[in-house]
Amino acid sequence: MLKEYLEKNYGYNEPIFINEIRLDGINDNALRQYFKRMLKSGDLARFDTGIYYLPKASRLLKKSYLDPMKVIIRKYIQNTTEVYGYFAGATFANQIGLTTQMPAILEIITSKEATKGRNVTVGSQNVRLKRPAVAITSENAGLLQFLDAVSQAEKYSELSDAETGALLKNYAKQKNYSKALLSGVLPGITGSTAKKLIEWGIIYEFTS
Repeated sequence: MLKEYLEKNYGYNEPIFINEIRLDGINDNALRQYFKRMLKSGDLARFDTGIYYLPKASRLLKKSYLDPMKVIIRKYIQNTTEVYGYFAGATFANQIGLTTQMPAILEIITSKEATKGRNVTVGSQNVRLKRPAVAITSENAGLLQFLDAVSQAEKYSELSDAETGALLKNYAKQKNYSKALLSGVLPGITGSTAKKLIEWGIIYEFTS
């Protein structure tokens, strides 16, 4: 029964967090026993403490494998129903074209973190976690990520100041952010970030 449930709700080689599973008629102790039996039979594999997956070897790798990035995203950024984090720093700067450098440490702003900053390791990947200045939601996560990029643009950009501003302005235009959405995250915007929004003309790309 448990295997069928996991297959239906998670699929193969996808992260399964045991503390999130709730099944009628099965308490936490019984669930752990089920997991132990599945581990022993090979129907389940352990990635890390409390994190498992249904193993299925691919024809290419000939071995089951759980991508650490899937665990990172699931644990710190989003699940199927909500968003609670986003990539920041050099990671996002690379994604939008401000830099060609690939950071060794992924930076993530997440509501799952209570400290101003700490490093963790997921699989072999080093991750820097930071708490957000404003509560992250599915609606504002993208804008908060963008504003974080604006605030740190000079730190990571390999472009000229004018090119950096133009790239960020064009990005905001493409995303079609609203002024109402911006208003909702104002408490988390610093004075220097607000200044950049004006000087680079980004503020004028927000829709009414």
